[in-house]
Amino acid sequence: MSKRVHITKFGGVDGLRIDEVDIQPPGPGEVNIAVEAIGINRGDILLRQNRYIESPDLPSRMSYDAAARVTAVGKGVTGFQVGDKVMTIPAFLQSHYGVCGEDVNVPDYALWPWPDAMSAEEASCVGVQYLTAYFGLGEVGGAREGDTVLLPAATGGVGLTAIEVARELGLTIIATTRSTESVDLLRQKGADHVVVTPEEDLQAKVLEITRGKGVRTVFDPIAGATVETSLACLEQNGTLVIYGALDPNPAQLLTTELIGKNAKITAYTVFAYVGSIGLGYEQKVDLVNEAKDFLLPRLADGRLKPEVSRVFDLEDVAAAHTFLDEENKTGKVVLRTVHGRDAS
Repeated sequence: MSKRVHITKFGGVDGLRIDEVDIQPPGPGEVNIAVEAIGINRGDILLRQNRYIESPDLPSRMSYDAAARVTAVGKGVTGFQVGDKVMTIPAFLQSHYGVCGEDVNVPDYALWPWPDAMSAEEASCVGVQYLTAYFGLGEVGGAREGDTVLLPAATGGVGLTAIEVARELGLTIIATTRSTESVDLLRQKGADHVVVTPEEDLQAKVLEITRGKGVRTVFDPIAGATVETSLACLEQNGTLVIYGALDPNPAQLLTTELIGKNAKITAYTVFAYVGSIGLGYEQKVDLVNEAKDFLLPRLADGRLKPEVSRVFDLEDVAAAHTFLDEENKTGKVVLRTVHGRDAS
């Protein structure tokens, strides 16, 4: 028997339950993994609240990101063998293959090698964050070496990752935060400029930094009322990439400015690249392999280093969700399983 977290009712953390389950042998194309650490994402919270892009039947599995070791492989799997260290990428529905548990089966196309230099906690912070940033900045946002990008709300898990990825892409980075306490961290991660939005006029600051030109790409998890300012910060032919909706308020578009700049607003989900059969997306294998070739060497040698905010035991999953939802200010919240505790 193995412990697995299920959502049993939508809403608060009281809907989370830890069950003892029998683990079936992996099916064709599947790999069984002993999970050591699980990274919790904002999508986990939204799934629990039934506000996510999928609305699962209950009880439902959850979570995308894990660091683990292979314990068995199914028919047709050739790229992995028992004992391999692996980490998951979000190429599945949480409700189908959610990794929040001690032992799970996942599809082989959702596994990458886990670099030896990374801890289990760090490796469990890779999938959602780094792939979201990589595809969002380059493929979707069109940012190229030498361009300037604006990263609002940069202290979150994806925001900190986006700073690192943007730095490795050769971009000039303007990051925003609501707290002066976060300025040093953002600069350490690689931000060239940090704007504390309660104290500074973002549009004026961006235009000052860019000498009136504006930024090539705004990579935005907020949306809502901030869209107007984001558009004002774009250069001609720039792109506003919206990958989250932290602000639930309706967006107001300045249509004439949008047209005058020949700007583009695009909504973006990482699943359009990594794939999710349940959402109707096939994996873009060539692009995913390019992302792997870019990210893995940099994760292995420390040029990219996930920011772990706090680690909880799997049994304290409710406390971890509460911390992420109410208190976490920077980085990623991680759950550690019995396999991770035994390995450390």
